[in-house]
Amino acid sequence: MSDVIELPMSVTVSGRRWNLFTYDYTTPDGTFSGYLYAISAEHAAALLSEMKETAELKGQMVGVIE
Repeated sequence: MSDVIELPMSVTVSGRRWNLFTYDYTTPDGTFSGYLYAISAEHAAALLSEMKETAELKGQMVGVIE
């Protein structure tokens, strides 16, 4: 099991290219970053807005199975 996550800069889903976008968020502990895939900057903004409304914590990631 690996403790390193590698993300491709883009992926193709159903013939459509999804690019990797970053976002920042701030908590009392500091400013942190996350990543999401979207087809455009506008799409990424819409997905981030949806995430703000619907995101749920599912647990700690402990490794990557290769």
